[in-house]
Amino acid sequence: MKKLVLAAICISFFACANSKKTTKEIANSQANVAASKTHFTVSFISIGAGPDTKARMAYDQYIAAFEQKNKVQLSVEKVNWGREGETDYCFDLNNLNNKQQTIFVAETKAKLSESKLIRFSQKMTCREPRK
Repeated sequence: MKKLVLAAICISFFACANSKKTTKEIANSQANVAASKTHFTVSFISIGAGPDTKARMAYDQYIAAFEQKNKVQLSVEKVNWGREGETDYCFDLNNLNNKQQTIFVAETKAKLSESKLIRFSQKMTCREPRK
């Protein structure tokens, strides 16, 4: 009987130790997801006929002009994720001050608002690239 009680105590001790480890692992994975989030994403999408390449070329020119005008280097990750050339521009705007961030996002939305093939999102994780 004593051996059975002792075995139950040992099993519950190890179960508690493993649950603490699992809680720490969950917290670490949540921190990794938070660290991988971007501040602003511009998605060039397609509905059967490819993305808006003219808008994308104009946007590339705007990014270069913004960097030159504000003497900053934007941190952007371009992720190709679709079969027809769909691409996300994932921006980490931490190197911009609040005013520059607001201007960049507002000007981006204004310049690309006419295209129905462009989506904007904030604080989202970048997609995985197409393989």
